Amino acid sequence: RALGCRRLCAKPLPRPPSAMAWSLVASLSAALLASSGAAAPAAPARPVPRVALPGGAQMPMVGLGLCCRPTASGDAVRQSVLDFLLLGGRHLDDAELYKNHHEVGLGIQQAIVQGVPREEIFFTTKIDVPNFGFERVLEWVPKMLGELGLDYVDLVLLHWAGGDDEVCGTARQCRLETWLALQRFWRGGQIRSLGVSNFGPRQLKEIQALQGAPIAVNQLEFHPWAEEPHRETVAFCHQQGIAVTAYGSMGSSGGAGQLTAEEAFKQLGAPHGKTAGQVLLRWAVQQNITVIPGTGNPKHMRENLDVFDFALPAEGMDFMDSLRQGQTFNLFGHVPDKIP
Repeated sequence: RALGCRRLCAKPLPRPPSAMAWSLVASLSAALLASSGAAAPAAPARPVPRVALPGGAQMPMVGLGLCCRPTASGDAVRQSVLDFLLLGGRHLDDAELYKNHHEVGLGIQQAIVQGVPREEIFFTTKIDVPNFGFERVLEWVPKMLGELGLDYVDLVLLHWAGGDDEVCGTARQCRLETWLALQRFWRGGQIRSLGVSNFGPRQLKEIQALQGAPIAVNQLEFHPWAEEPHRETVAFCHQQGIAVTAYGSMGSSGGAGQLTAEEAFKQLGAPHGKTAGQVLLRWAVQQNITVIPGTGNPKHMRENLDVFDFALPAEGMDFMDSLRQGQTFNLFGHVPDKIP
């Protein structure tokens, strides 16, 4: 199927369902919380900086990842979202694949009722490969907005560079069709910025060649042990003005316990009163890379937000950069540019 087909492009954009029902439920929940006398958690010690994206959007450099743990589903994820926003966090990273849009949206609505301005919240979600393809995207976006109870989302990413060959013919064709369809909602304001996840330089150049919406963000696995394709991709993105968001900064749920127990990281953080986890996050943000650690624990949320009142010395950064010489690993198996 040809990209940019006139028949498809002429179709009107579907309107998302109203968010009124979500707002009513959120108001009721907020009233119950207020009647319980629960105190709002303290804000971070220093405001979280924001990265400027093409088109004028501002993305907070620390977010809350909403994947891959028991507290990322059901009522627990609703509470996690609410806690994070009341703590002063403003960046939420979600995805269709995580199957929690409904609960995350409810947490956002509750936070808004309790005084968090919607315009301060930066909400990211990702479209999964089964919904790639021009016509599928036109159906998916209104459905996604309805699940969340939001009028718009701040950022939508292509979750990875794969594709459904039966729908589009090739993975590359699927990526391009998906981007072109998402652009319609970007132009209409339902999506404020567009980006990708797990893409490499070649795949990014293919999107750039469309000369449409700018690629605002590339999200990929990144930490001191990241493999060379990931490092090359980060360098390319910085050269091209594409913001980078890292996942797996602390080893994700499988490796966080081991990495945050490393004595060397504890020693780097000790002079500043910081934990090993905060050192790992600081290593990334000090390179202008946004981080999205996941947790359902308000104490850890606060720690993750508090990484802007200290800096790692040059020798500390050099030490952490040198770790890849002894070992590299790829926690999630995504390799930039591997998919044709």
